[in-house]
Amino acid sequence: MSRKEPKTLRVACFNDGRRKIITFKHGAYWWSPSEGAYPLSAALETIKHQGGWIETIPNPNYRPKRLFG
Repeated sequence: MSRKEPKTLRVACFNDGRRKIITFKHGAYWWSPSEGAYPLSAALETIKHQGGWIETIPNPNYRPKRLFG
């Protein structure tokens, strides 16, 4: 059973060097172990409020589908 990996990842970046990958569970929801799922729009506001921004980076784990295999 393989997990589908997206081609790109969204990463929340902060001035102090912290980075957090934004994961999507069942639609556009931010998933946090402590708070569970909540709407992405609320997460974006939280990130911006903390002085952060969103970057889109290529996913190093992405494997394109091969013709045979």
